[in-house]
Amino acid sequence: MGETMIVEFGWFLDRAPWAYSRPGLNRVRVGRKNFIGLLQTRLGLTRPDTPNAGRVSQYLRRLERLDTPDAWFHGSLQADPWSTAQELLAARDDAVANGWDGSLREPVQGTDDAGPSPLLRTLAAAERAPGELAPSLADDVVELLAELGSSPLPLGIDELVLQHPEATFPEIWRRIIGALRARGVRVSETPRPAQSPEITVLTAGTEWEAAEHAARWLAAGTNNRTAVVCSEPTSVLDQYLTLHGQPRLGVGDRSPWRAQDQLIPLFFELVWAPANVHLLAEFLTLPDSPVRRAAGRHLLHALAQEPGVHGAAWAEAIAAISSDPSLGPGPADALDRTFRTRLLKEEERPSGTQLIEATAWLASTLSARAAVTERLQPTLAQLKRVLELLAPLPHVSRRDLRRIIASVLTPHSEPVLPAEAAPWLRLNHLVELGEDVEDALWWGFPSASTPSARRWDAHDADSLAKVGVHLPTPKELTALSVRETLAAAGRCKRLIVVQTAQRNGERVDANPLLEALVAAHDHPDGVSTTLAERIAQATRAPSSLNKYGMWRLAGRETRLTRAAAVLPVPPEPALEVGANPALAPERLSFSQLEVLLGCSLRWALERKGRLTVPDAADIPEGSRMIGTFAHRVIERLHEGLRAEHRAVPTDAEISAAIDGLLPAAASELLLPGQKARRLTVVAAITEAARVFFSRLQSGGVALQEMEKPILRELQLVTQDGVLAIPVSGSADAVGIDSEGHTVVVDLKWSSGGGHLREKVRKGTALQLALYQWAIGEGEAPADHPTAYYLLKQHDFSSAHPHFGPRTPRAWGPDELWQRAVRSAEHIVAQVLAGRVTAAKPYADALEEQGGDGPATFEEIETAVGRLYVEPGCRFCRFGALCGLKGDYS
Repeated sequence: MGETMIVEFGWFLDRAPWAYSRPGLNRVRVGRKNFIGLLQTRLGLTRPDTPNAGRVSQYLRRLERLDTPDAWFHGSLQADPWSTAQELLAARDDAVANGWDGSLREPVQGTDDAGPSPLLRTLAAAERAPGELAPSLADDVVELLAELGSSPLPLGIDELVLQHPEATFPEIWRRIIGALRARGVRVSETPRPAQSPEITVLTAGTEWEAAEHAARWLAAGTNNRTAVVCSEPTSVLDQYLTLHGQPRLGVGDRSPWRAQDQLIPLFFELVWAPANVHLLAEFLTLPDSPVRRAAGRHLLHALAQEPGVHGAAWAEAIAAISSDPSLGPGPADALDRTFRTRLLKEEERPSGTQLIEATAWLASTLSARAAVTERLQPTLAQLKRVLELLAPLPHVSRRDLRRIIASVLTPHSEPVLPAEAAPWLRLNHLVELGEDVEDALWWGFPSASTPSARRWDAHDADSLAKVGVHLPTPKELTALSVRETLAAAGRCKRLIVVQTAQRNGERVDANPLLEALVAAHDHPDGVSTTLAERIAQATRAPSSLNKYGMWRLAGRETRLTRAAAVLPVPPEPALEVGANPALAPERLSFSQLEVLLGCSLRWALERKGRLTVPDAADIPEGSRMIGTFAHRVIERLHEGLRAEHRAVPTDAEISAAIDGLLPAAASELLLPGQKARRLTVVAAITEAARVFFSRLQSGGVALQEMEKPILRELQLVTQDGVLAIPVSGSADAVGIDSEGHTVVVDLKWSSGGGHLREKVRKGTALQLALYQWAIGEGEAPADHPTAYYLLKQHDFSSAHPHFGPRTPRAWGPDELWQRAVRSAEHIVAQVLAGRVTAAKPYADALEEQGGDGPATFEEIETAVGRLYVEPGCRFCRFGALCGLKGDYS
């Protein structure tokens, strides 16, 4: 005689372990889905699974056949076809899972019965509509019920043990249980636990604080009869478990941000015009990007120069890829077609076929990569599934495409580090606990939830009840969930519930299940207290667990040892790296000179340490992008004016220049949702260009050249002699005034412009002086007209009268230049001697020391005849190295 086959069945047991303390091959624990699979296997009813996205596509075809202008669902189907089909299919499956066969009872004339709702009539019509609809779990329930009454195949099940009373199952499942009983299967119910657990509520401020004490509690016991319930990710808890020498739980968060899961959604965002350069940069830098690394570097460098795909930088990158022997013209043309020339326009309502054509490069490249990289094979399968769903669609909008992709690519739960073998039983919800244990720790209790039922309108529920379909209500299933959670709590002697006030910086709502747990199980002997008082009595704050070095919680204790205090030590502001002639500047631009004078540590890290920002993180955006765009517009306008010997452009010419440069220099402004911002920027640049040219004309300045190259040798006196450093760059705008003097204007896009006006007032506008020096021939810059043009404010700031009201200045260019050269000689001498300084921390330290002399570092530098240049800490990426950012770790 064979072994007895026992099946434990409960509504919420699909993820529960089969056994813990009494494992056996003849006993299984299953929920609805697994029980259906078991019965299908025994009755020979197994079939290939059809992904839900495929079924939504099939149901959408049925709805399109039923659609008419006066159809109930017509408006929704036109606005969002995929979501409409998805929602109606979910309603259909819920009704079918409870025994509906598509029939409805028509109203009796002369009564108040209004008959079935438009929703039910639509679902009934869709059931009869032609077209394939693959079966789902809902259809399996009805099929099983029919087969249990007619199939001659043996089930091989001797006993069915119900986790909760038979009367608490939905009506269709009570019929299935009855059919099993009729086939000779013994049906019994699990007795309700009699014991009442001791409930402890550990309430912490953050998940980090909660994890510290939860891990300490687990480490203080053997855990041979302990259950750990993980209702939320355990990455933080796992770190503390590792510190205590305990195995990891390894429960990851459901996230769409795995590299493989990003590839398809990112690519399909890139097939639309206009190009989104930031998403393109993300796509190029994915670990498994189908773009070869060398080609990606060329394209990223182009995007960092011009944030668009229609400019000269992009064309140069494509040409570089084509001429690269390891890449060639084939990949270059494919990349250019995919990301520039064949972008789709949503207003033209492209078809699914056009989208598939736009995806040809990705499909072929991914197929080749997946053949040698196994982890990409699921991604390739998902791409093929998306393309299959797109193929029959006559029109596809961006929203439809996103819906389809979201239904195919479901977020995966992937821990940072995998779980390790442990003595405890790990569960997802306490309701899955089917055996007696000593202790249970419930991590993530506020996030705990069980599957819920669909909310049906009362009229629809009554209509379905008239044809024998009885739908479980959300209230009934919630009551069942609470009942079974309370029963599971009775299977442990001690239950520790972990609650946090906030998670990831956001407030966490309380779980009302706590009140039910305390009300049902926490019974103070002979003491009449309110529920709130009983919860307060069961609550433990982390601060109350440690008394005189002994930590105690829920029957476990451990001796704590005070850790030695470790105070953070800020890094030294001045670093000695050793004298080295190789530290001498080889070449300087104005920006490099400004960095050198402002903070020699930053200059050394950038120019000598070669620490640079990746191109993907250096794509212009915000004010930087707009400023560069405005520069380009004025430069293009000048090219046209110079060719025609005119001084001021027309409004039409300004608009044409802006429209022509937008896709290359500011494509971000063309993206959906950017219209208001684009109009604001275009209006500001239009006015900036108009004022710039007209003010120069009225001031008697003839603009000669934009982006004029400059190159001159700066000679600095050091201990080892004269150090000659080439200074190169380009001046934004160079012209000539009526007296024949060279005029230099630097264009700036700044939110306020106050700091630039202050430089002019103080006479510390080093950039303007440097350009006049580089263009001239004297040892010091000539006092010829210079100005900042504030693009956003449409105004000039200058100490000269050519540009409007002049600003009186404290220093002339000769004084400024002498101080700048002294500063450069002083700092270069320090750098050559091996001393590099983080200017802001160094200045702060000097000010803290105090003294009788100058109070600030700026005053000290000014007093000794040097130029103080403010360090650009706001734009520096090395703040963590000098101690201005972070925690000195």
